[in-house]
Amino acid sequence: MEVQHKHFDEVFEFKGKWDVPSKCGLKILDHKGTPVVVATELYNHNPGSSVTYAGGLLLKQICEAKDLDPDKVIYIECNPDTHSRLSFFQEEYFRVTFENKDGELLNPVYEKLTDTQIKELIFHEE
Repeated sequence: MEVQHKHFDEVFEFKGKWDVPSKCGLKILDHKGTPVVVATELYNHNPGSSVTYAGGLLLKQICEAKDLDPDKVIYIECNPDTHSRLSFFQEEYFRVTFENKDGELLNPVYEKLTDTQIKELIFHEE
């Protein structure tokens, strides 16, 4: 399952659950002065924790590496289209928010983005 590079600018290596070496696609955009962090699942090219399973742990590591404040970013998880016939491999974007408890990002809340929201936040079409 190959993920198209349109979904990310770089491969970001992170420590997944139990410090397992993991990878995701990463794109950081600007939306009206707010950083938009897009973490993309790489499927077979990720040896460790999935983007969704790593959740707040991943966002924390991205923010530390890129000098961002996790409370001031829009965090989006992307499950890219892999051209599979299986419905769970269809492209989907989720905005994820966390509770910040003493620097730990916990209790994720997922909001599936509409096509309009995706175009506005990621592809800058308004």
